[in-house]
Amino acid sequence: MPTPAITQPPKIPSRKPVPRNPSDGSTLLDGDSYAGQLYDRVDLAGRDLRHSTFSECAFLGCDLTGTDLTGTHLVESDLSEVEAAQLSGPRSLWRGSVVSRSRLGAIEWYEATLDGLVVEDTKISYLNARSSTWKDVLLRRCVIDELDLVEAQLTRVRFQECQIRTLELSRTRCREVDLRSAELREVSGLAGLAGCTISPEQLTELSEALAAHLGFRVADLDPD
Repeated sequence: MPTPAITQPPKIPSRKPVPRNPSDGSTLLDGDSYAGQLYDRVDLAGRDLRHSTFSECAFLGCDLTGTDLTGTHLVESDLSEVEAAQLSGPRSLWRGSVVSRSRLGAIEWYEATLDGLVVEDTKISYLNARSSTWKDVLLRRCVIDELDLVEAQLTRVRFQECQIRTLELSRTRCREVDLRSAELREVSGLAGLAGCTISPEQLTELSEALAAHLGFRVADLDPD
C-alpha cells in the first residue's frame, strides 16, 4: 500500500523581539513608512493609511473601524486585541505578521497578499478575500462567519481548530491546504476543494453536497 502524501504545513518565518517606540499615531499619513513603532490603545478609527508601510510595528488594543489600509504593507508587525467593525485593506500586503485576540467585522482583503501570516484567537464576521494570494498562512482557533475565497490562490494554508460557518471556494486554486481540524458548516464551490486535505468525518458531512455537485444520487436498494 502506498504511503499517503503528507500535507505540508505553512512555513512561518521566525522573528526576533525588537524594541518599539511608543507613538500616539498623530503623525500617521497615507503613503508614509514607519518602523519599530508601538501604537498602544490608539484610536485609529477612520484614518486614511493607504499605501503606507509598517515594518516591525505593533498595534495593541487599537480601534481600526473604518481605517483605510488599501495597498498598505504590514511587514513583521503585530496586531493584538484590535477591534474593527469594518476594515478596508484591498491589495494590501501582510508579510511575516501576526493578528491575535481580535474582533473584526467586515474585512475587505480582496486582491491582498498574505505571506507568512498568522491569525489566531480572532473572530471575523465577514472576510472578503476574493482574488487574494495566500502563501504560508496559519489560522488558529478563529471563528469566521463567512469566508469568501472566490478566485483566490492558496498555498500551504492551515485552518487549525477554526469554525467557518460559510466557505466560498468558487474558482479557488488550492495547494497544500489543510482543513482537517476546521468545523465547516456550509461549503460552496466544491470544486475548489481540489488541493485541500479534509478528514474522513468532513468527507461524510460533505457527502450529500458532493453528490449534488457531481450530479449523482445516493439511495437504498429497492425492495424485491
